[in-house]
Parts: sequence; C-alpha cells; structure tokens
Amino acid sequence: MRLRLLTTAILLGAIAMPPASSASPLEKYRWKHRLLVVTGPDDASARRQRRFYDAAKAGMTERQIILLEALDDGVSSHQVRAAVGTDGHRFKVYLIGKDGHTAFASQTPISADDLFKRVDAMPMRRDEMLRDRSKER
Repeated sequence: MRLRLLTTAILLGAIAMPPASSASPLEKYRWKHRLLVVTGPDDASARRQRRFYDAAKAGMTERQIILLEALDDGVSSHQVRAAVGTDGHRFKVYLIGKDGHTAFASQTPISADDLFKRVDAMPMRRDEMLRDRSKER
C-alpha cells in the first residue's frame, strides 16, 4: 500500500512539473528588472521605441528597465511573444513589472517621460525611491 501511494505521489509530481523548456523567457528577470517588451515587425514604431529607450538610458538604468525586443522569427522572439500573449504581426509595447505582471500595453511607442511616470507610480518603485532617499540622509 505504501509503495502504491509513493508511486502515485511521484507520478503526480512529475505530471505537475512543467518541462524546463516551457519556462517563460521573462522569468529570469522577475524580481530583478522591469521589462519594456517590444513585439511586432522591425518597423518605424519599433525603431522609434528603441530611440526613446536609448535617449533615456540613465533613467532606464535607474529604474532597472531592460529593453527586450521580439521583432524577428527566431525561437526566442516566438517565446517572448507567447509569454506576453501576442502574435507579433503588429507593433505592441508592454511594460512588465518586477513581479512579472503586465503593467501597461500600447499599440504605439511610449515616450520615456510617460514610461517613467507609470513606473514611478508603481508601489515597488515607490518603495525603492524611499529607500534611496533614506540612504542619502
């Protein structure tokens, strides 16, 4: 009887565990970085979003925002698009919080100022800013 229960428990555990390859490519960033995920074709909108990001690199670094582009037909781009739930046929940009949840999505590029306002209003970011201020004292 114990052997049967043990075997059943092992089998159920194996079924419940997803294969390593099915893990989200975004998972490695969770609790470490915010993500600005850009999907779609490598078109004018994608290039504009990249320029917004590059022009405000210091602010992006301060807020721990990483740009992640899924603009081609490669396996990693397909995985990123699947993780955010889009087919990639049209431009879309997603702000993913450190907790892994989508905080904002847009079908048009988002300016650095607008992005920073959204991020700075997030509870986790507000805590980070308070900690940074207390370190300065």
